[in-house]
Amino acid sequence: MSTKPEDMKDAPDEGFGAFVVLHGGALQSSGVPQVYWRSLYLKLTNELYDAGEVFGIMQLQREEEERKNDTPGVMIGCKVVVTRESGLRVSDPTSIFLVDHAWTYRVEHARQQLEQIPGLLPRMASLMGVDFHGEVPTPDIVELILERMWNYNQTYQLSQGSAEEKVPVWYIMDEFGSQVQHSDHPSCCMAPFFYIQGQLAYTLLWPLRDLQEGDEVTHDYAYGETNPLLRRCRLLPWINDDLEGVSSDITEPTDSYYEAIARENKEQLPVEVQPPIVAKDKILKVFTEMSQVRKNLTHPCFLLTEEEEEADIIWSYDHIKDFRKLSEEQPHVMLNQFPCESIVTVKDCLAAVARRVEGGPSPDWLPETFNLQTELPQFIKHYRLRQHRGEDNHWICKPWNLARGLDTHITNNLNYIIRQRESTPKVPAYTLAASHQSMKSTWREGPKTKSGFSFQHEHQTVQI
Repeated sequence: MSTKPEDMKDAPDEGFGAFVVLHGGALQSSGVPQVYWRSLYLKLTNELYDAGEVFGIMQLQREEEERKNDTPGVMIGCKVVVTRESGLRVSDPTSIFLVDHAWTYRVEHARQQLEQIPGLLPRMASLMGVDFHGEVPTPDIVELILERMWNYNQTYQLSQGSAEEKVPVWYIMDEFGSQVQHSDHPSCCMAPFFYIQGQLAYTLLWPLRDLQEGDEVTHDYAYGETNPLLRRCRLLPWINDDLEGVSSDITEPTDSYYEAIARENKEQLPVEVQPPIVAKDKILKVFTEMSQVRKNLTHPCFLLTEEEEEADIIWSYDHIKDFRKLSEEQPHVMLNQFPCESIVTVKDCLAAVARRVEGGPSPDWLPETFNLQTELPQFIKHYRLRQHRGEDNHWICKPWNLARGLDTHITNNLNYIIRQRESTPKVPAYTLAASHQSMKSTWREGPKTKSGFSFQHEHQTVQI
C-alpha cells in the first residue's frame, strides 16, 4: 500500500478510543511511547508496512566481518541501517513501524511444519544462513534449522483461553526484523504486539534516539535485564562468555523467596482449629465443581451437595486463598488443599525445599534440578562441566506450575534452554532416559494425550 501516514486522515476518535481501550495496557507494559499510538492505529487499520521506506539491510562481506565495539564477541553478516536521507526522529509521531513475522509456531509442531509447509524450510534456511539449495527437506538441514532457530526466536503468550491456548507461542521475524543486531546501548526498541481486531501478531519497532542516514538499527536482546551476570548468561546464544568465577553449586533460597511467593498468592492463613471428629457411620457431604469427582464419587459414605455452606468436604479445582474465612465460618470442613501448599506442589519450590536433606545438595530421588529464574548461571556452569566430562546433557524443562506435559521441552541444546527463561518460568532437570538417539527417534506426537506428546523408551510409553 502506497499510502503514507502523513497523507491519511486523522483516526476517528471513536475507532482510536476503542483501540486504546483494547491495547493501551499492552502498549504501556511494552514501553511504547504514547506519541506513537495514533500512528500505530492508522498503520494497523490501513495495513501500512512502511519500514522499507526508512530502513535497509546492509550485507557485510564474510572476510570483512567485524566485531561491534559495544558487543565484543558478536560476529554479524548483515545489519539494518537507516536509508532515508532525512533520518529518523524520536519526536516524529510516525516513527513506529510494523515488523511482520515469518514463522509463528509452538515448539512441538516446529519439525512437522518445516517438513510439510511448502517454502518454509528454504526461507528459514536463507534467513539463518543455512546452505540449502534443494527442494526436499533433508534430516540434517531440518536439525540444523531447529538448532539455529534459538538465535532468532522471540516469544509471546496469550493471556486468555484454555491452558493449552496459553502455552507460549514462538515466532521468527521476517528478513528485516531478524537482521536487527544486538547492542547493550541500542538505538531502537522492539516488542511483540497482538492486534486483537485483526487477530494478528506483529513486532513493533521505534527509535530510542534520533538517527541519521547510515546509522545502524540495533536493539537489546536482553532488554530489561539489569543484573550484569544474568545479562551475560542471557546473551550467551549470541555472545560467547566462559563465565569465569561462577560456581555450579546451588543452595536453598532465603526466606524472602518463599515470602514473596506467599504475597503473590495472596493467601489468608487460617486461625487454629481442632481436627473434626467424624463418626464412623456419618455420611459426608461433598461440594465440588470438578466433573471427575462428581462422576466417580459413588461410595455410599459420601453425598454430593450443591450448597458449599453445608459441606463437610470441599474439593476445589481453583486455588483456595481465603483459608481464614473457611476456618472461622466452617471450622469442621475438610479441604483438598492446605495453606502454602505451593512450597511442595510447585516444582521450583519442591526442588529448593528438598535441598534441606542432610548429607548432600539434594536427595537421591530428586534429579539434578535448577531454577532458570534464580539459578541460570549455576545451571550453565553445571551444563558445561557435564559437557567437558563428555556426559550426556539432555534436560527436561518443565514449567513451575503446569501439568499434563504442557510447555514441556526435552533437549541438549543449551541455547534452547537459556531462551526458555523468556517464556513461562521453568526448571530444567537432568533425565537419564533422554539419551540423544532415543529422544531423536521416539519423541513424537501422541494422539491419545491432551498435550499432544508421548515419549517411548524401552518398549514403554509414558504420557507427559
